[in-house]
Amino acid sequence: MARSKNSVTQKDVAKHAGVSSAVVSYVINNGPRIVAEETRQRVLKAIEELGYRPNKFAQSLKAEGHQAERQIGIVVGGTTAMLKRPYYGAILAGIYDEAYKQSKRIRFVHFIEELHDPVLFNEHVHSEEISSLILLSPHLALEHDKNRHVFESMVDRIKHIVCLEKSVFDLPAVTFDREEAAYKAVSHLIKLGHHTIAYLGRADDRHTGYLKASREYGLPINQSFSIHPGNQNSLREGYTGAEMLVRLEKLPTAFFAANDEIAIGAMSALQNAGLRVPGDIAIVSVDDTEMASLVRPALSTIHVPVEQMGSYTLRMLETMAVHENDPLLSVVLPTELIIRDSCGSRSQQNL
Repeated sequence: MARSKNSVTQKDVAKHAGVSSAVVSYVINNGPRIVAEETRQRVLKAIEELGYRPNKFAQSLKAEGHQAERQIGIVVGGTTAMLKRPYYGAILAGIYDEAYKQSKRIRFVHFIEELHDPVLFNEHVHSEEISSLILLSPHLALEHDKNRHVFESMVDRIKHIVCLEKSVFDLPAVTFDREEAAYKAVSHLIKLGHHTIAYLGRADDRHTGYLKASREYGLPINQSFSIHPGNQNSLREGYTGAEMLVRLEKLPTAFFAANDEIAIGAMSALQNAGLRVPGDIAIVSVDDTEMASLVRPALSTIHVPVEQMGSYTLRMLETMAVHENDPLLSVVLPTELIIRDSCGSRSQQNL
């Protein structure tokens, strides 16, 4: 009879890897002795294949009176830089607020890169540790094939999983329609009379929405107006993107920014170049983070219910637990155009 994964010991790992139990201990505890890299990789492979979890961890769970059904894990598909951004901070705030209301506990927040370590993976992504998983921006991680097997292992182990921002592996998700948000923003600029509109940001669904609006309203598609300064949609990329924009032979009269951070970074570069917003160039963005209303000129933007995205994810997990046999569909939360100063709409209304 095959030994269950719950009863795998260090001796089993040692035998599988062809090393001593002491060497296994050194690998798990990162010392006190140094283990050759080839041997270390052999031990890690054995740990992954056997699904070994250190006994000291299992004992600590018992001591705490651990209840896995109240524990939730979060796995982030992007980099640590994401947590510096207001958008993701608001999502996490929504998750933690709702977890508190439901008397649940966020057991861990890990980035996908960390979970390539089989010791860490087996300690945390386990039915004795958590009952549910939230995958935040998993699509970013799946841009790299090396991460696929980690996600597949998570799906195999944990029954209740909800994605945030975009679905992967046909899992239910809580998101907003990025393409539609961009379409709304660009349509608004076109209705204000702009016929040369640029795009600043990551090449994703928002860029698709920008192109869709341009085509539907009969605007010429100028490839030089699609500016992708990076994949993070950060303040710095916004600044860089605007620097690229002002070097164009002909400056557009407006641009759509993939998010508020791109827009705010761009406004700084435009100001340094002696250009006025919205006098010389109008801007509309997406997210409606807190700083959108505080910068000057205040940003016209597409409001995204960011905190609600986080809280709704917890509610979906609760529904999955109560109605285990019912199919659960993804939820697309609505967005709304918020008109402020950066698009020039208010100035036109005052003429």
